[in-house]
Amino acid sequence: MAGFKNFNYMFFLPFKGDFAEFAFHDAFALNNFRVMIPIFTNNNNKISLSFTPYIPSNNPTAFKNFSVPNSSQLFYADFHTRDPIVFLFFPHRFYLFEATGFFRYLRNNYPGCKLVLFMTDPVYHFQQNFNMFFNEANTKSILSTFDCVLSYNIVDAADYGLTYFEGPHSIFPYDHAEEDIDIFFVGHAGDRLERILRAYEAFKAAGFVCDFYIVKVDTPPRLPDSDDLHFNQFLPYPETLKHVRRSRAILDITRVRNYGLTVRYFESLAYNKIFITDNAFYRQDRFNSPKLFLIDKSFEIDKEQFMSASKLPSNYRNEYSPLHMITFLESVLNA
Repeated sequence: MAGFKNFNYMFFLPFKGDFAEFAFHDAFALNNFRVMIPIFTNNNNKISLSFTPYIPSNNPTAFKNFSVPNSSQLFYADFHTRDPIVFLFFPHRFYLFEATGFFRYLRNNYPGCKLVLFMTDPVYHFQQNFNMFFNEANTKSILSTFDCVLSYNIVDAADYGLTYFEGPHSIFPYDHAEEDIDIFFVGHAGDRLERILRAYEAFKAAGFVCDFYIVKVDTPPRLPDSDDLHFNQFLPYPETLKHVRRSRAILDITRVRNYGLTVRYFESLAYNKIFITDNAFYRQDRFNSPKLFLIDKSFEIDKEQFMSASKLPSNYRNEYSPLHMITFLESVLNA
């Protein structure tokens, strides 16, 4: 598949097996898009960094020329051109990359390169869990490291000077599955555990078939034993997608300061599922989807309307593909 015109792209996966392998699947087929898995090693409090190439299923010849592990131009080895490289990062390992001097190394060894940070959660999440964006000085330090910091969260973009961008998400190749689940939920408990459980109880009482996976629950509440309510049972992303395909609807309960389109929403579009949410932000849904159900504190859903909506066709045409993200970056980074 042809690439884009202005840059090569080197993408660093946050963790092996992460959803990013699926979300960026479309981009992996490009001839100027390569993916690395960073490996951090701590020896006597000294952090070292190495890389393992990731070879995606839709581009099996990637890294066929990658054979000079100690070269100062290591990341050019597999590209067909010497166009400047855009290096894409997730925030989860920001301080580890910084501790190894990796950002400085890239600036010194790859003239014209661009560094891009992609925020996968609200800034609030990284303030609480990764000690990032905790004051003005820290925020300025992070922003000055990158040429562009992308956020799907429109409020974070305004409050912290980030660049707003919806997506990305790929439609990963799949086989159709029988829909034997009405409403599927998977996610961290966070500040929303009580609302998740009230939704579960309301949907069950209304006769819906549910399947809920709630993780990072410190003390699971005492509830009647049920085989459709799971606490701290982690689902790898491929398994999550299997559950998505078996479900008529995906539930997404709002997290703190979450004003943007979530992965669950992209999954609902990609696999033609109903999307149920208490987040009024989705009133701006540009697809005006009849498969969007906004719920209030009562968590009431008209079951007849629900079953009718589940049979409607999708009008989604991969508008949130990472290929659109790359087109966007080509424009922003050349501005």
